[in-house]
Amino acid sequence: MTVGLRRQLSRTKPHREALMRSLASQLLQHEVIVSTTPKLKEAQRHAERIITIAKKAVQNPSKHIPELQSRLYLSGDNSKLLKKLLEDIAPRYSTRERGYTRLMKLEPRLGDRAPSSVLELVDAPVVDSDGNLLKGNMKLWLIVKAILHANSKNEELHQMTLKNLHKLSKGMDRDAFLRDVRVVREFILKKQGVEVNHEETDQFLQYIDTVIKDYSVREHVPLAPKKVGYQFMKDRPYANKQ
Repeated sequence: MTVGLRRQLSRTKPHREALMRSLASQLLQHEVIVSTTPKLKEAQRHAERIITIAKKAVQNPSKHIPELQSRLYLSGDNSKLLKKLLEDIAPRYSTRERGYTRLMKLEPRLGDRAPSSVLELVDAPVVDSDGNLLKGNMKLWLIVKAILHANSKNEELHQMTLKNLHKLSKGMDRDAFLRDVRVVREFILKKQGVEVNHEETDQFLQYIDTVIKDYSVREHVPLAPKKVGYQFMKDRPYANKQ
């Protein structure tokens, strides 16, 4: 007997649905959560569906808001979650068709060694309107830290760092992205006990902007055409020659 394509997570159906509502509500409220990998993979599917419905609810509230209410916990700390979902999160992804969340694996959990991960909303702002530091966008923090480390060693940036930096900047306004990079860089340097120099910060942001533009140009360079068709060979390529 089949049990469906979703992970059962060793729970009954009502318990599993309640868990998914709870994880999705916490993700949308705080924009980042940490848990075991199997739970987050299922919560990721649930949250992606909720954001898609929220984008439709902006245009047709009477039809889609009841469905959102059935998929979320909207009491207590989450009493204003529906307003945030419709006024903040849904407009943020108005031009994005899918891929609203990002799953990054962590080291196994201490104790039972369960596989753990962090699930966050992509393109999440680093600071709020009042300038207060927010949780989330961990990938940006890791990339900026990797760039600072490479610059301190006078090393070239790794190809994967360039690729991830370009991917992060694609979905955001360039000025907003560089502003977030500035905040992250200044916070990291202050934690390391390094005095922040605004002139060096401006040079760093100009360097980041140039790196992104150069990578974008290289990404659009057409590759050489591959040879197709058959090729006759006199000898077997794997034959052992005496």
